[in-house]
Amino acid sequence: MSVLPTQTRTWILTRRPTHRTDTGHLRLESRHLPEPGPGQILVRNTHMSVHSAMLGRMLPTPAAQYCGVQGPLNPRSAYTPYTTGEPLTGPAVGEVIASRHASIAEGDLVRHDLAWRQHALLPSTKAEKLPDSGLPPTAYLGALGLNGLTAYGALLSPGGITPGDTVFVSGAAGAVGCLAGQIARIKGAGTLIGSTRSAAKSRTLTDELGFDAAINPTTGGLAEQLHKAAPDGIDLYFDTVGGDHLAVALDHLRPHGRVLLCGMSSQYTQPAVHWPDNLLLVIGKALHITGVHDFNYAVRFPDFTDEMTSWLLSGQITCPTTITTGIEHAYDAVLGLLSGANTGQMLVKL
Repeated sequence: MSVLPTQTRTWILTRRPTHRTDTGHLRLESRHLPEPGPGQILVRNTHMSVHSAMLGRMLPTPAAQYCGVQGPLNPRSAYTPYTTGEPLTGPAVGEVIASRHASIAEGDLVRHDLAWRQHALLPSTKAEKLPDSGLPPTAYLGALGLNGLTAYGALLSPGGITPGDTVFVSGAAGAVGCLAGQIARIKGAGTLIGSTRSAAKSRTLTDELGFDAAINPTTGGLAEQLHKAAPDGIDLYFDTVGGDHLAVALDHLRPHGRVLLCGMSSQYTQPAVHWPDNLLLVIGKALHITGVHDFNYAVRFPDFTDEMTSWLLSGQITCPTTITTGIEHAYDAVLGLLSGANTGQMLVKL
């Protein structure tokens, strides 16, 4: 065994931020790194993924509502708020540099939930050994991670895709949206429409990801562009943005249309959530709205892994990735995600 590191750099939440650009709530510090004990492994993290929910876990309410804070009516939660004074967490992949468990060896690649640090010491039971699939380890943070499972599980569950649907995906160049669109196409979408906020991303949607039309709200009215792309209305709306996108989608949904509410990126940093003023259309059109969260689809994980691996290897699905380099820039990646600087998955190379 080579000499193991005794110190590692990690991000600590020092207090709740007052707004998303308040960087004084985080501190990058060096902490002692013990040697692994029985049943533990030591991992040199190579990449971590960044999600909008991470900011929600830092902020006070109402942003914390998105995290599914546990309570009497919500006994389980995948995204509990971060604890002040403690290191941040999140999905990461890395190489095992020391192991005291027979099931995982030095040199193995693993996925775990102790991101935001250069090294992770954890029980072997809390790490997943990556298979020799021929895919890069980073695929297990994106298409084969929670983003892919969220899109796959939502679209293949009741209220999801049916063959021939006209589908509208908001935030379609984002980490979940780009996968949702491609899965919808594979599963039989008749017309596939995506929204994004730049000309370059619009071209990515139509030229690389299989969308029939791209809507850019910065170049004209959202409602007018959606009507042009789908003059007869839409059947299914996959929402990652909320706000005006949700309102326009409700207007354009056909009777008995479906909405998959995956995220509301336009609302995460607002002091109060702004709901559409046309929610009565849900009653009038008998619309079906489903809240989407990855933990709801855990039972689908084996099928999801098999299908997504096949799609990636065959080229049916591509996973655009934006990479920020350096642990010191990890929070910059969060801010970049919220401002739309990414195409596809946002990763930090540690």
